[in-house]
Amino acid sequence: MKTIRYSGLSLLLSLSILAGCSPSESSDTKTKNVATQELSYQFGRVSRQKIGQQIQLPGEFLPFQEVSIYPKATGFVEKVLVDRGSSVRTGQVLMVLDAPETEEQLVAARSNYLKAQAMLVGSKEHYKRLVSGSKIAGSVSALNLESAYARMMADSASAMGEQANFGALTKIKSYLVVRAPFDGVITERNVHPGALVGSGVQMAGPMLMLQQQNHLRLVVDIPETYSIGIKSGKQVTFQVNAMPGKTFNGKIARRSGNMNQKFRSETAEIDVDNSSRLLKPGMFAEITLASDGTEDALAVPTAAILVSTERQYVVRIKSGITEYVEIKPGQQSDSMTEVFGNLRAGDSLVTNPRNNLKSGIKIVAK
Repeated sequence: MKTIRYSGLSLLLSLSILAGCSPSESSDTKTKNVATQELSYQFGRVSRQKIGQQIQLPGEFLPFQEVSIYPKATGFVEKVLVDRGSSVRTGQVLMVLDAPETEEQLVAARSNYLKAQAMLVGSKEHYKRLVSGSKIAGSVSALNLESAYARMMADSASAMGEQANFGALTKIKSYLVVRAPFDGVITERNVHPGALVGSGVQMAGPMLMLQQQNHLRLVVDIPETYSIGIKSGKQVTFQVNAMPGKTFNGKIARRSGNMNQKFRSETAEIDVDNSSRLLKPGMFAEITLASDGTEDALAVPTAAILVSTERQYVVRIKSGITEYVEIKPGQQSDSMTEVFGNLRAGDSLVTNPRNNLKSGIKIVAK
């Protein structure tokens, strides 16, 4: 019985001691944690600077010029003087078509033109004689003179019409000889001698495809974020997937000046000298270029940005109180990020915020 009583007294004494000590110890622990929390925050400021960034974008090579060659006149293919892979020069004959009816029409048109010219010459001479005779009073009536003038003008119009018809048929005959519009390489051939071609003939594709391959366009889509900071004439480097380890140089020659509504990007072209013919249209390339950044942009340390599932924020310190400011990030360098939002240069920020740091909390920089 004594043993049990003493044990109970010891237990009660221990509990009272613990109860008396725990509030102060707990308070001290909380104070230390708050102090540690306050001391752990770091602070910085919003600055105004251009944030440039090196980016890599995919691009595709296209021929500098490309044309699908269709027949301008109806006829049968008589000769095909080139084939796939043939290098051609400007004005070189590629194909010859045959259209006998065109030759006959041309001969008839020439005959009609010569006939109209002869009639015009006769009516002009007749009018000139009447004009000379009209100088003698009463020898030529005014009606005859006017009729001769009208006949001369009608013959002149007829001659002009026949001349135009003859010229048109001459032009059509020239279409029977197909020539290269520029220097390049034939990449497709879809017709052979004996085939009927023409505007009224259903064709599966062009007769020939011609590409200029000694000069290429490297086409790249620049995202909206970087398009403002990239200017025409800017030097770029690129690598071709088919030739790893080899680096090429070029410069931005043209820009579309508008945003693709589907991809929110601007199309730009880089002129590439391909005299060696190493590169082929249709190849892909990895382009490396540096953005100059946006003029008068605001920048914050990258670590100062808090990211939620829907938005991005920075924690601004205003009169010692935390305030969440929604921002939209732009270009990014090693440690700084371009931002757009309700901020001003010089605003104080928490540069290492935590998700549990709430808005409206008093915070003191140590």
